[in-house]
Amino acid sequence: MGRRVASDPCLLDARKAAILRAVAREHIRTSEPVGSQAIVERYALGVRPATVRNEMAVMTEYGYLTQPHTSAGRVPTARGYRYYVEHLAGRATPLRIESYLKRLPEPGESLNELLEATLQALARGARYSAFAATARDETIRVFRCVITPCSPRRVLSVVILEHGAVDNRLVDLTHAPPQRALSRIQGILSSMVEGQTVRYVLSLDPDQSPSLESPAERETLMLLLRTVQQQAHEATEGELLFEGMVYLLQQPEFQREVHQLESVLRVLEERKPLYRMLQKLGGDGVQVTIGEENAIEALHCCALISARYYVGARPAGVIGLMGPVRMDYDHAMPTVQRAAQALSDLLTRTLYS
Repeated sequence: MGRRVASDPCLLDARKAAILRAVAREHIRTSEPVGSQAIVERYALGVRPATVRNEMAVMTEYGYLTQPHTSAGRVPTARGYRYYVEHLAGRATPLRIESYLKRLPEPGESLNELLEATLQALARGARYSAFAATARDETIRVFRCVITPCSPRRVLSVVILEHGAVDNRLVDLTHAPPQRALSRIQGILSSMVEGQTVRYVLSLDPDQSPSLESPAERETLMLLLRTVQQQAHEATEGELLFEGMVYLLQQPEFQREVHQLESVLRVLEERKPLYRMLQKLGGDGVQVTIGEENAIEALHCCALISARYYVGARPAGVIGLMGPVRMDYDHAMPTVQRAAQALSDLLTRTLYS
């Protein structure tokens, strides 16, 4: 499983690592500062509370733990949770989201419908907010373009891109072409755009479209080409979707620090800064950004776990979970990986079936 690795030359010895693991897991469970007595009582470390306190003090100096106030227990810092993710997290099985994933829409549904259903399943299973960003890439190719008559002067233009996006648009025509003429226009339009990159399709000049049997047919072709260009352009702009916002509201730290929650919700509402941040996450497998590792200051109180999803071999976007820094990484990381794989499989079947 790939993870975002931070440079941290200070490896802990076995006892400090065991105590840090225990503190992290207790903090994840309770959301409260963790004291040495609780560690000794709940974890068989074979040491006394005084020894745990001393080790916790050392790890506080290292920057792995912090003490919210005098006489309180300790909580892991973002650096402490980074160490936990890189060295201490267990290999837990994914949370049970398979029953939800089985209820996803059938192949043929739009990309947004598939994403929304997947995010609902992921958020409900993990009890965190789930997000997905679609790819923004004009090198994506137009997979298929279909023109379907709806009435004498109205057609449905359907554009399918290779990353799974489907855009349907009703087009009102100036003329009422007979079926044979519409079939000719469909054939020419398909030959112009199918298999081409969106960048190439956008470069086509409708005024230079091929000649047809009548000026009316050529005018219809020009109108439909402009429509397909607009559909392809908008489908590659990329979107950011969210589900399960209620799970952020339920987190104890956000209930205590309402201003932090307001800042996070403002970022989600603005969307574009977070979308750009997610697009910069590289690498395969699961990526984890914790606290101050997030480029957006308002998200320093959050952790994001994400993974790319694919259509065939082509990256189609990013899916993941957002929660407090005190996330259950042991379960959330494999769950995100499972959801990304399930979405990739479904999109690939949908597009290539």
